Amino acid sequence: MINLKQSRLNSIDLSIIPIAEGWKIQWQCESVDMNKYPLFCEQLAGKIFANPIRLSIAIEGATNSVKLSYAMLQAATGVAVDAYSHPVIVMVDANDIADSDSDEVLEQRIRLAPRLLPMTATSNFRDYGGQLTIEGRQVIWGKLFRTGHMGEMSEADKQALLQLNIKAICDFRRAEEMAGRPSQLPEGLAPTAISISPGSANNLFSAIDDEDASEAIDEEAIDAFMQEINRDLVVSHQSSYRQMFDVLIQHADSSSIIHCSAGKDRTGFGGLLVLSALGVELSEVMLDYLRTNEYVDIAKEVERWSASYHTDTQGLDKTQKNKTKKSFNRSALAMILKVKPSYLQAAIDTIDNEYGGIDSYLRTQIGLSDNDFSLLKKHYLYS
Repeated sequence: MINLKQSRLNSIDLSIIPIAEGWKIQWQCESVDMNKYPLFCEQLAGKIFANPIRLSIAIEGATNSVKLSYAMLQAATGVAVDAYSHPVIVMVDANDIADSDSDEVLEQRIRLAPRLLPMTATSNFRDYGGQLTIEGRQVIWGKLFRTGHMGEMSEADKQALLQLNIKAICDFRRAEEMAGRPSQLPEGLAPTAISISPGSANNLFSAIDDEDASEAIDEEAIDAFMQEINRDLVVSHQSSYRQMFDVLIQHADSSSIIHCSAGKDRTGFGGLLVLSALGVELSEVMLDYLRTNEYVDIAKEVERWSASYHTDTQGLDKTQKNKTKKSFNRSALAMILKVKPSYLQAAIDTIDNEYGGIDSYLRTQIGLSDNDFSLLKKHYLYS
C-alpha cells in the first residue's frame, strides 16, 4: 500500500488546464524540477491499472508545464481517451522510488476532469464532481451534471450523453418552454418533466420586452426580481425538488442531469439542495453557483435569445403572440443571464430564517430521510 504523507509534493502549486486534445499540468515555482517527479496513470475511462503505467512526458521549461495529450495517454495505456475519460495521474517523488529501503512513497494524485464539458451548442453544461464535503469526502466526477436547455443538442452531444451514462434528466422548464424548445436526446432517453415557475419570473422577463422602457435596465430592480425568485423557489416548490431527489435516488447507479432554460436559477437552487444533501459547505456551493458567470458567454447567449425570442408561439396567449419578433432590451437580458451572490443568498437566508437551516429544510420540507441521505452519499461521493 502506498501511503501519502507531508512532503515536498504538497508545496508544489499545480494548475490543471484543459487544452485542445488533452490537458496541461502547470506549476508556479520555477525552481521545481518536474523530472524528479515522474507521472503514472493509475485510472482511465473507468479502468484501474493494478500496476500504474509510467508516462513519457516532455517538460516544457518555458511555461513550467507538461502536456498530457489524448493520443499519448492512449498509446501508453491502450485505452481510448477523450475529454470524458477522467484519467487519474499519480505524481511520485523519484527519491523514494530510488530508495529501496523506504516503505513509503511520497505521491500526489491528480484527477484530470473538466468542470465545463465541451458540448457544441448547449450552454453551461458542467460537472458537479470534485466538490469537497465537510466530512472530507468528494463528489464523484461524471455522475451529476447541470446545464441549460437541451433543445439544440448535436449528434456529437447526444453521443456524449451516452458515453457519460446519462440515464435520468430533470427538466425544470415550464410546459411552454419545453414545447418551444423540445429536448434533443439520444433515442430511449426521455426527461422527467418537473415544471417550476417562480412567481416573479413573468415580471422579470417582462423587463426585456420593451427596448425603450427605462425600468427594464434598472439593475436594482432586476436584482430584486432575482432575489424574489430564489425566495419563491424555497417556499413554493418543495414538492418539485423532492421529485428531483426521487429521480436522483432512483438512478443512483448511473448519471443524471438537472437543467432549466439558462441553467442558472431553478437549476442553481437544485444544485444548492443536492450539494448540501451530500455535505458540501454552503460557501463551496456558492462558488459553484457563481461559475455560471465564468462559463457562459453572455454576448453569445444574447444573440441566441435574439434569434428565437418570441418566434415560438406555441403555448402563448393572443397578447404574447402579437409580440413575436418584437425588439427587446439587450442590456436587461445580459443582466438577467448573469448570477450574483445575493441571488442565491436570498434563498439561503430564507431557509435559515424560515426553516432553521439547510439540514432542517431538507428533512422537514423536502422530506429526505436518514436513509435518503445515506443512499445519496453512498452513490454520489467517493468512499
